[in-house]
Amino acid sequence: MSKDIRDGGCLCGAVRFTLDLADHHTGNCHCRDCQKNSGAPFMTFTDILAEQLTWTKELPKCLQTSKLAERMFCGKCGTPLVWQGLDERERISISTSTLDDPSGIDVTYELYTQSRWPMLQPIQGTTQYLKGSSDASTE
Repeated sequence: MSKDIRDGGCLCGAVRFTLDLADHHTGNCHCRDCQKNSGAPFMTFTDILAEQLTWTKELPKCLQTSKLAERMFCGKCGTPLVWQGLDERERISISTSTLDDPSGIDVTYELYTQSRWPMLQPIQGTTQYLKGSSDASTE
């Protein structure tokens, strides 16, 4: 598999990373935690193997925000960077908006659509999950 190396980081530039997107999945999460964390209707995450991510500048701060996951963020500017499931350490989900160049990355699924803002429509052609990724629906 060919590599797709991308760089990214936080708003202030204190936290930087490099990752390989050769094997990734990207989706929108509409859960209330992501809405509160971002101050937006949803967050877009790109899921990769944790070994495909290298922190190249400061390390992010880490906070367990639920019984399921922890989130990583810049300790200086607060930019949300990562969601990681506590029971799936081999994978990591990077906030796609923190990539320097997110071009060519397509959303293929949406999570927690039961919390999607009513003014937003499902993205056509994507798998819709009412809750987490084990709960596929046909919205």
